[in-house]
Amino acid sequence: MTKLSRVRGVALLLVAFAMIAAACNGDDDTADTTAAPEPTETTAAPATEAPTDTTAAPSDTTEAPPAAPAGFTYNMGIFQDLQTDNFWAYYGPDGTVWSQYVLAPTKPGLYDVLYPALGVIPDVAVGLPPEPVQEGDNWVVVVDMKSDYKWSDGTPLTAADVEFTFDAVNGAALGGDWLQAYPYTEASNPRLLDVEATSDTQVKYTFAAKPGLAVWPHNVGVAPIMPKHFWEPVLTAALESEDPASTLYGADPTGDPSGGESIYAGREEGAFAKNTANADYYWNGTEVTQYTSGVLRIGDEIFYGDPGGDELADFTYGPFMSEAVFSLYGDQTAAVLALQEGETDYLLNPLGMQRGLQQEALASENLEVVVNAPNGFRYLAFNLRKSPGSYNGYRQAIAYMIDKEFLTTNVLQGVALPLYVLIPEGNKKWYNEEAADAISTQYVGLSEGERVQAAVDALKADGFTWETEPTVDEDGNVTPGVGLIDPTGTKVAEQEILAPPASYDPLRATASLWIEGWMETLGIPARANPTDFGAIVDAVWPGVGEEIPFDAYILGWSLGNPALPSFHESFFHSRNLAEVNDGSNSVGLEDAEFDALADGLLAATNETEAFDLIWQMEEKLAELLPYVVLFDTPIIEFYNTNVTFPFTSTLSGIQIQTGFQDTVIK
Repeated sequence: MTKLSRVRGVALLLVAFAMIAAACNGDDDTADTTAAPEPTETTAAPATEAPTDTTAAPSDTTEAPPAAPAGFTYNMGIFQDLQTDNFWAYYGPDGTVWSQYVLAPTKPGLYDVLYPALGVIPDVAVGLPPEPVQEGDNWVVVVDMKSDYKWSDGTPLTAADVEFTFDAVNGAALGGDWLQAYPYTEASNPRLLDVEATSDTQVKYTFAAKPGLAVWPHNVGVAPIMPKHFWEPVLTAALESEDPASTLYGADPTGDPSGGESIYAGREEGAFAKNTANADYYWNGTEVTQYTSGVLRIGDEIFYGDPGGDELADFTYGPFMSEAVFSLYGDQTAAVLALQEGETDYLLNPLGMQRGLQQEALASENLEVVVNAPNGFRYLAFNLRKSPGSYNGYRQAIAYMIDKEFLTTNVLQGVALPLYVLIPEGNKKWYNEEAADAISTQYVGLSEGERVQAAVDALKADGFTWETEPTVDEDGNVTPGVGLIDPTGTKVAEQEILAPPASYDPLRATASLWIEGWMETLGIPARANPTDFGAIVDAVWPGVGEEIPFDAYILGWSLGNPALPSFHESFFHSRNLAEVNDGSNSVGLEDAEFDALADGLLAATNETEAFDLIWQMEEKLAELLPYVVLFDTPIIEFYNTNVTFPFTSTLSGIQIQTGFQDTVIK
């Protein structure tokens, strides 16, 4: 049962890798993402350096974890070290997909999203999510919980844990994905006012307004639950410190109990991380059948209709492993060799594996290759806080200059697919082909001369001038411009494009060089700067209250919960500004019309309304262009035939299931 906490909401900023050896697959070794490809990078919420102020979690509050069940060692390969092993920080500002793979399977939620059917199912809760009910001026949701769900140390998991998690997020003013999981801020719409344990097995949520589907259950309902008995003393100390959030993020998580299939067992920096199996995992031994009709059978319970017809997937929950070891590899070639030799069972990568290694894997008798649609994208972002990125005409001009068809077909050798909208085409339920085509029409098929002229017109419309203006003669030949001057009369300074280096992600590195050239054609002094992924993240999300001086950067997002995409609000609503609360609005977009559409999505109570609002936001973003969405790649994954997964055909691939630590058989 994939914990949605691994894939929900705000996206994990892909941690890219370099997915291409010679041909740039999607990011060289990166695996992007999830859906679209971001497969590239990803970080999840903006990552920042881990705070140095730490508070050790009490070691005497829990019993020693039970011995792991007898089983096999599940060996997985990863390509980036964890940025944090503290779950609070992982779900906050320090989240990366690499931490997600290890930590997400350790925390349950009231509900979950079951792949590949993408149906909402109960986890700790009893039954499907109840509808919100008005109570005075507020709206409440009352959820009954299972009475026999336990943490891995044997402590009962109760409504007090849910209440505590909200109190911690609210009291310590946590950011990142916590902002969507427990929308506590005054700017939240609708604001979650209170979470109350009315009994051990019942929890009451109180909202200031009626929550739509995107909030309940698709964000708040699937939010992770933290163990009160372990973390309460740490929270108490954190709230007495000068910076409660940083103190909580920096606390020692050693001994943090699990409510999921895996228990975090530590790591050796630069070498490996390890989980052990949770022998008392609630769902252990439960059989699940998913039907193409959307009906789900989980144990003795049936959801969403009557079972029958074609089966989509059928499996039984474990965990059957005794431990999962995540070994760190420096490159994909070495990792594939370890896979071939049986030292590794499966390679985790948000961007998938490089296309150049696919034939080698196919030729290996002991390897399987699977290809899935991604749930993410790679993008160019502008800093809207300063000139020239603050001008829409400037952003529009660069969007015109980027020939995505040429870039993906000729430069990246057909490995990537051009993108013009954020909703991935692989998410069939939420993709609008007609609307997406209407957005792309203004760019596709333009000649170089037409692109330059359209870009010049966009800049002039905003008041830009040049020392020497770019020109296009009657035959379409282009003479580059020199010395772009912004509408205030200030000559545009050199614009730095931060992008991962080729050793990390050849796709984005290559794209940055071409974008540099296209900008210079317009008379914009530009410099593509290959930069370590972590350094880019630190530059884009330097911390609350800090100046954010970047010019432009290229990264990618893994988009989280595909059952009802709400990432537009996370990335671009003005309440999620990076400098205000470490939110995912890295570009500094503040647009009242967009905010209203995003709030409308969070209030939408049916999928038809939500679909319409999502595509209104796509159209608005195509106008505002805080991002120029670039491309995506299919997620190519390799695994050894000595392991069996419950299914392999699913949006974002096996990696979004964190490698099936709950069901893999060896």
